[in-house]
Amino acid sequence: MAVLRCTIAVAACMLFAGGAVNALAQLDNVPPSEQPPAEGAAGRGVRILPPEPTAPKPVAQEPQVPAAAHAVTPGPVVGADPGRSAPVTAAPISAPVLKGCDRPVAKPTLRFTDPARFDQALKAKLRRGRPVVVDLDAPYPADNEAPLPLGAWLNEVKQSGGTVSVAPYCQKGRGFGGFFAKLFGGGPAEPYRAARRYDAVLHVDAVDQVVTQVEFAPRKSVR
Repeated sequence: MAVLRCTIAVAACMLFAGGAVNALAQLDNVPPSEQPPAEGAAGRGVRILPPEPTAPKPVAQEPQVPAAAHAVTPGPVVGADPGRSAPVTAAPISAPVLKGCDRPVAKPTLRFTDPARFDQALKAKLRRGRPVVVDLDAPYPADNEAPLPLGAWLNEVKQSGGTVSVAPYCQKGRGFGGFFAKLFGGGPAEPYRAARRYDAVLHVDAVDQVVTQVEFAPRKSVR
């Protein structure tokens, strides 16, 4: 019985081995078109190459603006308070210009230019008994004595009982009129007797404080 079992087992093994050999032989005889494809890219006949190193991308450079020639950057002011604004300098105020005024008498009778001939010219005008206005080309300060021989004529008016007054004009320029007549000293003189019937008025420019004209006016008390 045991021998029979062994014989059956050996026969089965030989049968299984023969079938395996036949199967391998059949696989070798199968044409390439009928062979099962290989798995992956190698089965498709594709050669896989190693990846090439990636080149770095070029960095775009920003355009450079050329600096202006001799450009100066203002720096901070030393000692300045950032919280305070810079003081504003006020424009200088110019002093008002005072314009000279016209002389009171536009058409004088005589001009005091030549002292040597002045006495005879004034005497001739005063003998007519009319107002006479003497214009001074060179005005003199109001606080000084009148120049000769004009001062002698004014003194004759005063010594003979007449009045010598001061009439400032152009007072709006200064508003100052504290002038007085300073006469030439001496008593009555015969050469100047023609002035005894007159009063005298000194026209003073209040801006420049000078006597510009002398007016001889007939006295009202004298007939």
